Order: sequence, then structure tokens, then C-alpha cells
Amino acid sequence: MAKTMARNSRAQKKNNSSMWIVGGFVAAAVVVLALVFINLNSTSTPRAAPSALNAGRVLGKADAPVTIDLYSDFQCPVCRRADMTIRSLAARYIDTGKAKVVYHNFAFIGQESEWAAQAAECANDQGKFWEYASYMFDNQTGENVGAFSQANLKKFASGVKLDTTAFNACFDSGKYANLIQQEKAEAQARNIRATPSFYINGQFIEGLLPIETFAATIDSYVSK
Repeated sequence: MAKTMARNSRAQKKNNSSMWIVGGFVAAAVVVLALVFINLNSTSTPRAAPSALNAGRVLGKADAPVTIDLYSDFQCPVCRRADMTIRSLAARYIDTGKAKVVYHNFAFIGQESEWAAQAAECANDQGKFWEYASYMFDNQTGENVGAFSQANLKKFASGVKLDTTAFNACFDSGKYANLIQQEKAEAQARNIRATPSFYINGQFIEGLLPIETFAATIDSYVSK
């Protein structure tokens, strides 16, 4: 009787050990699968290059070997620095036909951002998108504090010598309101989360690089 109980005890221990081993393997497999799942989901979604058909405004020659897609908000102070960087590099790259800049509105900071983007589009109707854009950047005073009120945006039109009657009619009509929303949705679909953001020949850059690093990135594509 005692021997039988001993055998049963040893068998039970063996079964328990087997169950612990199997359980351990199962738990390890679950952990591995979980880690794989987490890694797959934590990896940034590939950022597709902007489509050939877009609502961007182009500064530079159409056949330039380097395309700089810029996503920007006119109220963003760092975007003003990006505009200044582009101005500084224009003589070296844009005027020489090495690079072109395509502007994409990502008006996400507030209502004044949307008004400003619409105003820039109305200026673009008169071929002065970049002049008006730079004028707005130069007149930033803060976010959603009235700097880009509708009245001020109309005054800016005079500052860059636009036909103010045509500009005001365009702006008051809300002609480009839907376009600005579409551009924001398109940017979000490409995982744009902050301004300024760039694609340089498809290479994604979030934030503004130091000017020489930015130039070196352009050079890396010019020489290819």
C-alpha cells in the first residue's frame, strides 16, 4: 500500500513537472508572439512619398532633380524659420535649378491657420503665393491671438501689391476652405504629425534641420 502511494506520488510529481514545462513553453511562446506584435505595431508606418498630383505650390524649376515637399502651418514659429532657411538656400539650389520646393498646407493650429492658408491660396490665384506666404511669416505675433484675423489678412494683400478687390472676393467666398481641409487630411494620412515636416526626394524629415545639414541632405541627392 505504501509502495503504491509512493509510486502515485512520484507519478503525480512527474505529471506536475511536465505540466509546468509545457506551461512554460506556452507562456514563452505567448511572450514571443506578443513582442513580435508590439514590434510590428510600434514600427513607424512607412511614409509614402507625396503623390505626383497634389495641391502644392511650386518654387523652382519643374525638372529640378531634388524635390522638397514642405508641410507647414503659417502660425507655426518654426515654420517661419523654415521659410527663412529656404530663402537662404534659394540662390544655391532653387535659382540654379538643383531643387524645387512644393508647399503643402497643414493648417492644424487653429482657425487663424485655416484663414491664413485660404488667404495664401487666394494670393496664389494672382501668382504671388510665396510673396504672401513670406509676408505672413514675417508678421507672426503668436498663435490664435489675432495676427491672422480676416481683416489683417486682407491688409497683407495690399502689402504684397495684390489686386485687393479680387483677393477679398476670393477670400470672402471661402473658395479654398475645402481644399485646406483636404490637404490636412492628406498630410495626416501620410503620418505628418508636426510642422514643419519635409520629404526630400522621398526622405522624411520631421522638424527643421540646421541649415548646413539641410543643405548637405539636398547635396546628397544632387550628386546622384
